[in-house]
Amino acid sequence: MGENAILNGLKAALSVIFPLITYPYALRVLQVENIGKVDFSNSIINYFVLLAGLGISTYAIREGAIVRDSKERFSEFCSQIFSINVISTIISYIALGVTVLISSKLKSYGLIISVQSITLLGNLLGVLWLYSIVEDYRYIAVRSLVVHIIALILMFIFVRNKNDYVYYAGTSVIANAGANFFNIIHSKKYAKIRFTTRMNLKKHFVPIMIIFASNVSSTIYVNSDKTILGYLLNDYYVGLYSSAVNIYTVLKICMMAIIQVSLPRLTNYLANNKLKNYNKSATDIFKMFTVVLFPIVVGLFALADDAILIVGGSNYLPATSTLRILSISLIFSIFATYYTNAVLLPYKKEKIVLAASVCSALLNIAVNFWIIPIFKQDGAAMTTLLAELVMFLIQYLYSRKFIRIQIPLLFFVSIFAGCCGILAVTVITDLIISVFIINLVVKIAFSIIIYGIFMVLFKNDAALYIAQKYLHKFSKKG
Repeated sequence: MGENAILNGLKAALSVIFPLITYPYALRVLQVENIGKVDFSNSIINYFVLLAGLGISTYAIREGAIVRDSKERFSEFCSQIFSINVISTIISYIALGVTVLISSKLKSYGLIISVQSITLLGNLLGVLWLYSIVEDYRYIAVRSLVVHIIALILMFIFVRNKNDYVYYAGTSVIANAGANFFNIIHSKKYAKIRFTTRMNLKKHFVPIMIIFASNVSSTIYVNSDKTILGYLLNDYYVGLYSSAVNIYTVLKICMMAIIQVSLPRLTNYLANNKLKNYNKSATDIFKMFTVVLFPIVVGLFALADDAILIVGGSNYLPATSTLRILSISLIFSIFATYYTNAVLLPYKKEKIVLAASVCSALLNIAVNFWIIPIFKQDGAAMTTLLAELVMFLIQYLYSRKFIRIQIPLLFFVSIFAGCCGILAVTVITDLIISVFIINLVVKIAFSIIIYGIFMVLFKNDAALYIAQKYLHKFSKKG
């Protein structure tokens, strides 16, 4: 479980490290307004990516984990899921085309939307849910690394001035979906996937649509910020918000990947009535992400202005407060992800996830229209924080019926002490070192060291486990 979580985290990290590497370059070359165009059109595409995907991935991972030990049943299941996804992708392309044609605002974004829409096809052929079911995270990680390197080279070749924003969008599509075109071929190792008219919709349709409705709600409160900023204000504010939200997203996706890898394993435990194994794994995962999450949040909050300067430069400094607000949001987002993937979905309580998502989405949209005109990009971050908080509270209250995480108080004391150490390091360093690069390197290095010292002093078992895993891998390579 630990190795899979690390590999899945690496795969997720690659999908967001690519924009993290390229974003500082793109922000400076394309300028705020053109970055805003790319992110605004991408916010539109995301709705249709969602429609094409339905709730298929999450449902397939959960249900596929039950039948994966029988190759014949597994192949039949995968073919049914793939066929449903083919139909939903065709519908999504049609809906996207109609939307662009009837919207006067979107017509000017037609070319860039066309390029970004390739993601829909890539997601279909990627069958990433299959690799999560069989837990082949090594293949996905290696494949992602190769394609991201190719996309990085292409970006530096083709994105040379502020008018090359369509090329930038294209390289981002290659990085995020390009590798998926190889997956359908490699999938033959695990299952014979084919299109079939016998999709068994009677069994699959309702739970898929419930998860889809939940995904719609989640996407609305995550994605609507950029969309509403673009409609109510302009591309400039979308660009500012994007500079902060992309940093936030890097950390969020990596943390989510550590948790999401648990879904097939935990579902399998429950299906085989191995409650002891389930409770132990669920608790271990909780401790693992908690010990990593809080120092990341504290560090991001303290270094927000440094992060913005590195990623975008001084033109994007108005987004510093936006990033600080989003850093707090990260806490509630990751805990909500845990209760979704480790508790509610394995127990087949997707209706609770749906209810929480709908409440969060409606609240987010309503508050967005009121607060964005006043606080602009900071207002968008505030509504994200509010939505993530509501999502977490609802899921936590319902999850208590199924699991109670019992962790010694000393575990949390060690994390609190370590985070206080991080804050002390950043404050002291700012007082004694004025050179930007040296200041930043010292803050990051000593923050890691101080936090590690506190973990050792308090004998934090989750932190020590993670450290031993990495040291073991490093020693084997050496």
